[in-house]
Amino acid sequence: MLVDILTLNAKVGADLDGRWSSLVARVRDFEPAILMLQEVPHLAAPAAAEAARAALGMDLYVAPSRMFNTAIAWNSRILELMDTEDRYSTSDLHHGYALAQFTPLGTTVRWPAPLTAISSHLPPFSATAGAEEAKILVNRAWRYNGIGIVGGDMNYLGLDDPEADWPRLQPHNRLARCVPRTSPDAPWIGDRAVGRVFRDGEMTDVAAHLADLHQVPGYRTPTCGGGIRLDQFHVTPALRPAIVDYRLVDTGDDSDHDGALVTLDLDLVDLTATLAYA
Repeated sequence: MLVDILTLNAKVGADLDGRWSSLVARVRDFEPAILMLQEVPHLAAPAAAEAARAALGMDLYVAPSRMFNTAIAWNSRILELMDTEDRYSTSDLHHGYALAQFTPLGTTVRWPAPLTAISSHLPPFSATAGAEEAKILVNRAWRYNGIGIVGGDMNYLGLDDPEADWPRLQPHNRLARCVPRTSPDAPWIGDRAVGRVFRDGEMTDVAAHLADLHQVPGYRTPTCGGGIRLDQFHVTPALRPAIVDYRLVDTGDDSDHDGALVTLDLDLVDLTATLAYA
């Protein structure tokens, strides 16, 4: 059972400058089973959320946020919603997260745990702060017995991604995304703290995994103009063998991020890798 999951940072203000309808059209071209959205504060309004459901042809859950809301949409013909969760969205995270638990409809065997999908957006100001929030996301991915995927704008270099062209970035971006320098002449080096958290949480970076598996560096292609693969998927061990493909989705002028799309074969999920949460 193949399913596509698409993550997309819509760039705040899409509803105000005419980009939202074009982004919706791009999403509909791919018909993902799950859509993870970031920077969609306009969807916090019930009327806007209802209009988005109709436009996307998907069910939709919008999480509360202290800043720019995240959301998750799904095809109810493919996935049955069991529950949603946003327990730490406004207390511990800058942008929050939207978590949904699903029962896949059409798999060959009954699962012992739900598919937990999390749309997330880590803070852009500090890799240290991003790493602390990532620990919460890892916790939530494991919370419902460990068939989990986290997707969204992770805002920092992947663990083994090549360095960005740091001198081209503005000072505030370098400051947030690099380790402290020892002198004004020292080179800028990307801070990999977020990637280490996901690795140590026994999660797999989808694009990096395929890049290493197939020896194709192109899987690590940056997702934004700053030369960083900000938009990422990380999966728990149960989903690792289900990874089939990954690619970027061109957004043109409709966002400052490209989308990222992963294809999973849910019949290949390692159901022995679930873990009772304690």
